[in-house]
Amino acid sequence: MPPSSTESITPQTDARRSVRVIKQRVCGTDKLVPESDFLAIEDPLAISLSYQRSGKVIEKSLSITMRTPGHDLELIHGFLFAEGIIREASDILEVRFNEPCGEEAPTQATVFLRNGLDTSAASIERNFATNASCGVCGSTQLGHLSLPKSLRIDDDTRVAADWIHELPSLMRLQQTTFKQTGGLHAAAIFNSQGQILASCEDIGRHNALDKAIGTNLLNDLCPAAGQVLCVSGRMSYEIIQKALVARIPIITGVGAPSSLAVALANDFNLTLVGFVRDGSYNIYSCPERLK
Repeated sequence: MPPSSTESITPQTDARRSVRVIKQRVCGTDKLVPESDFLAIEDPLAISLSYQRSGKVIEKSLSITMRTPGHDLELIHGFLFAEGIIREASDILEVRFNEPCGEEAPTQATVFLRNGLDTSAASIERNFATNASCGVCGSTQLGHLSLPKSLRIDDDTRVAADWIHELPSLMRLQQTTFKQTGGLHAAAIFNSQGQILASCEDIGRHNALDKAIGTNLLNDLCPAAGQVLCVSGRMSYEIIQKALVARIPIITGVGAPSSLAVALANDFNLTLVGFVRDGSYNIYSCPERLK
């Protein structure tokens, strides 16, 4: 068993890649001009678990996710936490990445779990084959979509209604790669005093949120009492599910929520705010948290 550590050995990799394009520019007359452009990187990361059961070391392939390299350690922590496989950062002894080739990012990660951790959770038995746009597709039974009532939010946090308008722009200030590529989602977590606690980008909405939740977990800020989440895209069932597991009471986003997301937010006492743009927004559940 490797030594106890949560240090990532992932090298710092660029989240963008330069390509040659032919750009049309209108300068009096139409012109086709060769230029360089930046694309957001989308690379696979295969995640495996290593743990002990009845004195035997178990190696299990868990997931292949298409992600943008960077904050891979946070991604893994947030993903395993949201799936109920770990409950705190110390449940992970080490994350060991394969050696990348040249400037390429790692493509494999082995997660060593602490001895005695209950690994019989249904999440581990799921048929994980995830991509950048879908997280629950790996479920083989509808029963995996049901959430325990213990996840119901009991949090009386209240924030200024006008402050909600500021969140997308505050999050956008952190989106350095998006500014260069236009191809990444973002998730940012704030405390109720307006301080940004975590902000992450990724090609996938769910990955961006996993990275932000993982950042919180590594900084000992889970459960996330009194915190506010802002996301760049639409708000689906799994975005709400991950926020519930992290105990985030208020979710805002520049996009639209799905019908299931609204139903889930109402059932679990979570404040859900959508279409935060152009000086307005819609409150879909629990408006009492906005003063």
